[in-house]
Amino acid sequence: MRFQPDDWGDALWRPFRMAAADGGVYVEIMASEFRFLFALALLALLAGMTLLRRRRGFAEMPPANRAAPAVLVLLAAVAVAFVPWLATTGNGRYFLPVLLLVGPVCVGLAALLPVTRAMRLAIALGMVVLQGFAVQQAAPWRAWSLAAWREAPYFQVDIPADVRAQPATYVTMSAISYSLLAPLFHPDSRWISVHNAPAPRSGTVDSARAQALLGRAEAGRLVLLVPAVAGMLTAERLPNDRVAKGIDQQLRPHRLQLATPPSCRFLPSRGLARIGLGEKTEQERAQSGFWLCQLVRSPASDDLPAGHRHATVFGALEALCPRFFPAGGDGDDVPLSNGAVRTYHRGDVKAYVYDSGEVFYKYYRSMNPVLVGKSDDLLAGRLQLDCARVRGGAKQP
Repeated sequence: MRFQPDDWGDALWRPFRMAAADGGVYVEIMASEFRFLFALALLALLAGMTLLRRRRGFAEMPPANRAAPAVLVLLAAVAVAFVPWLATTGNGRYFLPVLLLVGPVCVGLAALLPVTRAMRLAIALGMVVLQGFAVQQAAPWRAWSLAAWREAPYFQVDIPADVRAQPATYVTMSAISYSLLAPLFHPDSRWISVHNAPAPRSGTVDSARAQALLGRAEAGRLVLLVPAVAGMLTAERLPNDRVAKGIDQQLRPHRLQLATPPSCRFLPSRGLARIGLGEKTEQERAQSGFWLCQLVRSPASDDLPAGHRHATVFGALEALCPRFFPAGGDGDDVPLSNGAVRTYHRGDVKAYVYDSGEVFYKYYRSMNPVLVGKSDDLLAGRLQLDCARVRGGAKQP
């Protein structure tokens, strides 16, 4: 539902919104699409000029307009395809065949205009130039690049020789997989991300597979690999007590924890140092790298993770706007030092409930969270949320 319209007004406005220089309208990146605007403007201009010609006594269409049926049929096909596309996903990647047709439709409509050949050519050329300028400004071929790939290895990390020499089971936690790192380690190593992995108590097939993989890890070869958190490093560039506690909290649902005492190493990374638009200081670049920490399996427990103490509050929020907050969310609640967070991938949002009582939600592409209200008011039914105004999806400013 990331790009689906929220109401009829949003659906009717979508051809115009697609021309806006915003990301998250019909694709994740900024990709201004002017061709639908061109088609609508040309269609209106063609209708107006044709009506004017007939009022002035020109009943027959000029010879250049004999291709009108084919162009109008193609335009109608694009318009009809627009409806199921918005009703299902609104995602541009599933609309590429139709998007490729819009350009020829625009040129065909320009060719139908009852003006001189030079004017029709100028209009077509102007559309190409304007759309090309929008593409150049958005630079889609660089939109996903966190760092430039210049020479191999494309994402550089200093891997100690003893780490490369033996296979291990590596556990990652971040949303970004850092899969380019895998070839730098022993080829027989195993990898698993617990970012969205279901916890053992979920009883799913995926949770069973994950636990089987972790259970086969040899003692001393179960390792956590995570990017170092800025501002959370000791003088030796290792995780401080606060971030170590946070890591343990997030690993606990998967029956994992840091070894005691913690056994971590810092791996400098020029790849991470390059991320940040060149704005990192010398100290920040020196602290850019990964933590490699020994993990151990924790005993099974029937106790609910700490984050579940706010499950009733999350449930009340889900009842208000199930479209953006589907019941149960995706994955287990992640405990925080002062609350819990629940992820809703289908709505592209996260909800936060704090021990102090505040309830927030945050759209993935937003800078700041939005305050919903107090948990007591939410549980008592005194709090309402206008689901048509939830900041997210294609309406996100």
